[in-house]
Amino acid sequence: PKIIINIENSVISSVDEKLQKSKEHEFYFTGNRDVPVQLSTSEIKTCFIGIEFYPNGAYPIFGIPMYETTNSLLPFNALLKREEKDLTERLINKESLKDKIDLIQERFLSSLRKNQLQNPLAAFCVNILKNSHGLIEISELERKTGYSKRYIEILFKNHVGFSPKALADIFRFQEFYSGWARGKSYDELKNRMNNFYFDQAHFIKEFKKMTGYSPRQYTKFVANEFGKQLTLH
Repeated sequence: PKIIINIENSVISSVDEKLQKSKEHEFYFTGNRDVPVQLSTSEIKTCFIGIEFYPNGAYPIFGIPMYETTNSLLPFNALLKREEKDLTERLINKESLKDKIDLIQERFLSSLRKNQLQNPLAAFCVNILKNSHGLIEISELERKTGYSKRYIEILFKNHVGFSPKALADIFRFQEFYSGWARGKSYDELKNRMNNFYFDQAHFIKEFKKMTGYSPRQYTKFVANEFGKQLTLH
């Protein structure tokens, strides 16, 4: 999940041919996603602050079940409690990016301490999935934690927004995607494919699910400057 603060220019997002416009000087929250999104802007300078949470990191701060935000782009104020509604106005009035970020950090840490919704089990499971690049079986999570698959899935529904398997698929795909964002070619990266997917057909199917394109189409014709910036920074 991310908070996007548009400093200069607006951003158009397209999901299943449905368009949403994130306007300049406004603030948005995007939940965890397991569907492809296309972003575009007009041909002028674009500047934004992107605050990315751990997959389970937004729930303890906002206290809103993450399944309510999955694959959604929401006005930031929709996540704030009544006494916090002035945050966006205060952010607008801060002149420097550093002052904006300091204010956000201060408010988030305060909410984190106040809500007391952090869950060690959720964090443990997410870290295992991430450190294994999504290759661990869900049955292994059951064995390591002593909790049932059903209980872990309910936990993930609130803290992440979708199942451990869906998150594992994303971590596995990111292993390819982060390499591409750093400038590696498809031919360089496909040699590692067998470490993460059953075969080429499985890889192509998952790649198209995540991006909407085949690997060759994507690496040849999609610039994806937003994706590169958010991945590398």
